[in-house]
Amino acid sequence: MNKQLENYLDLQNRINRIENLTNADWDTKYMLRKFVPVVWNDGFDVQDIIDYITIKLSEVITELEAEEQITTTNTK
Repeated sequence: MNKQLENYLDLQNRINRIENLTNADWDTKYMLRKFVPVVWNDGFDVQDIIDYITIKLSEVITELEAEEQITTTNTK
């Protein structure tokens, strides 16, 4: 199989699995529709938004690990 197609299918399968486990599709789109216009119109770009979300995700993972709701040492 074409490696690019294989990577796409793998990513799509992971996205589908996440969305089947949670309400992440709606929640994420709701948050982004509220957040993006405000920061975009203030001059931030896509990379700024990605950086911000990445930092916030890292903070939440650290908090959840400290609260023993998740264990990051056993994930890939």
